[in-house]
Amino acid sequence: MHDNNKTFKRNKQECPQCGEIINDAYIEQNPFPEFPCPYCGTLIDTSSLKNLEFAAENERTEERISATLTVSYDSYNEFITEYTKEVSKGGMFINTKRHHEVNEIVDLSLIVPGIDKPLIIKGEVVHIKIQNVPDEDAGIGVKFIEIDPESRKALIDFMKPYNNSE
Repeated sequence: MHDNNKTFKRNKQECPQCGEIINDAYIEQNPFPEFPCPYCGTLIDTSSLKNLEFAAENERTEERISATLTVSYDSYNEFITEYTKEVSKGGMFINTKRHHEVNEIVDLSLIVPGIDKPLIIKGEVVHIKIQNVPDEDAGIGVKFIEIDPESRKALIDFMKPYNNSE
């Protein structure tokens, strides 16, 4: 169910004009064949990008489990209910095709089986994957930035049967 030997990598692109590294999350937000470099402003043709692979630094550091849990949140004045694909004690991947922004702050309400009330979590969108992927792989990576100790314990307790980290 969980692969402890996974090495996570991020694709990053190099601007042909200034040489700065452009994160794939920024590129995925721009579905057009050209987009402006976030550093120098030069219009970049996506076909001219060099695909570089980097080990994911400051990325997932927690054990993850595959879990389909109901998660609700407000986004752009709309109340949304979606489902998780993966959950860890430090974040989650939410299946969605809705528009989001990297660094967007979301107040999440997570339904965990066996717990009477939803876990209330403040998260930050750190990764967006909605362009050119099948619906079941589309979504957003959310890093938890605020979760009360009781909710964190409840989430860890829920995850214990799925991994041996605790």
